[in-house]
Amino acid sequence: MTAEYFLEGARPALDEVLKTRENRSRFQNALAVKYPGKTVIGFKLNIPGPVKSNEAIMKIFSIGLNDLKESLQHETISIQYEKIIDLSTGPEAYFVADESILRVKRLMLALEDESTLGRLYDLDVFTFEDDEIITVSRTDLGQEERKCLICMRPAKECGRNRTHSVEAMHMEIAKLLVKETRFE
Repeated sequence: MTAEYFLEGARPALDEVLKTRENRSRFQNALAVKYPGKTVIGFKLNIPGPVKSNEAIMKIFSIGLNDLKESLQHETISIQYEKIIDLSTGPEAYFVADESILRVKRLMLALEDESTLGRLYDLDVFTFEDDEIITVSRTDLGQEERKCLICMRPAKECGRNRTHSVEAMHMEIAKLLVKETRFE
């Protein structure tokens, strides 16, 4: 398996990525307001480089979506709303869970940390309480920041400093895909 999986596919322009980010934030906030006291889960992938959607990325997303749903089902967490969107900027999924934000965040952290492809998952949780959007981060729960795929330093630091090449990160992702038996 090679990093070539991430060379072909949808390459959205920066303005499209920024507009999608803005739309995502608006949509998530609207969901939280529509379902006060419930927990909104936003799921997308962390795939470095210009290609944000192709067959391989959709397969990774599908595996992650399956892992997410199984995790919620295993914990008997009721889903009130579900939406899956296939965009050129990458696939996204949204859920509204009838469960506390802290329990859902812990479950999402376990998914990110324990799944073979979990390092590629970007799972955010938030709720609307007392007229404000509330989020919970890893550090809020005493967890360390996400680690870089390559050097295990904080991922945000390596991303901000462009410490590693996109090709090197794609090679690390390819190694994860080899370990994932459902990726064929």
